[in-house]
Amino acid sequence: MTEPVNAVTGDFLLDLRDGVLKLSLNRPAHGNAIAPDMVPGLTAVFLDAQRNPGVRCLVIAGNGKHFCSGGDVAGFASDLEKTIAERQEDFGRRMERVAGLIEAVAGFDRPIIAAVQGVVAGAGLMFALAADMVIGDETSLMLFSHQRVGLSPDGAVSYLLPRIVGARMAAMLVLKAARVDAQEAARLGLLSEVVEAERLADHVGALAARFAKAPQQAITLAKSLLRESATNTLAQQLAAERAAIVHLVGTADFAEGVRAFMEKRAPCFPSCHMPD
Repeated sequence: MTEPVNAVTGDFLLDLRDGVLKLSLNRPAHGNAIAPDMVPGLTAVFLDAQRNPGVRCLVIAGNGKHFCSGGDVAGFASDLEKTIAERQEDFGRRMERVAGLIEAVAGFDRPIIAAVQGVVAGAGLMFALAADMVIGDETSLMLFSHQRVGLSPDGAVSYLLPRIVGARMAAMLVLKAARVDAQEAARLGLLSEVVEAERLADHVGALAARFAKAPQQAITLAKSLLRESATNTLAQQLAAERAAIVHLVGTADFAEGVRAFMEKRAPCFPSCHMPD
């Protein structure tokens, strides 16, 4: 059953079923902008999901026309009434809290899918760049628009973006405050796929269900190996792959996979049948 995490405002909603946790940003009238008071709750969602073996895939979506327009810029107006020192101290604390959210998202060791439509900016870029797969519809528009309010990138955009598109393309997107439509985003690798708007929810749901039925240790180790490869030497990566395989051949999932292959049937992995 879907219930608001924040019972007062319903700023985001959670729905866990069949191993898939769906996090829906729920401020459509504000472009699903992330207000500062939402950050602790969002952080808790990812930390709790990491501790819950019943969560086998996490989907991030935005209700309404836009996925997420970033920080609550309208709320910045009140900050102009503060002294510069007060403003800087306040934003320093905000950034510390956001860092905790980013680390919680990055620390989630199972697949994350972002289902995006409309504007993806600011904090929305963080969710999209940190996800393992980003499925967008034709309206998807990625905005690197920090300069519009005189700011530099945050939300780990400066860390994640070069790892996806390369250093030179990242510089062009950020320094030119680029607007990237769905087709260009797919070409650059910012979107994994582009589907018709009416198919977005069903397509993401099917993909999430596939991950929820996959052998869980195999998929978490695969995600870990891919992430570690960015900093490992070849020798370190080969050692990590060896350790993963040695561990996995001792699991019930491996035994079931081999038996299913020999019996010419679909596997039913034991790790996929933990309660939600």
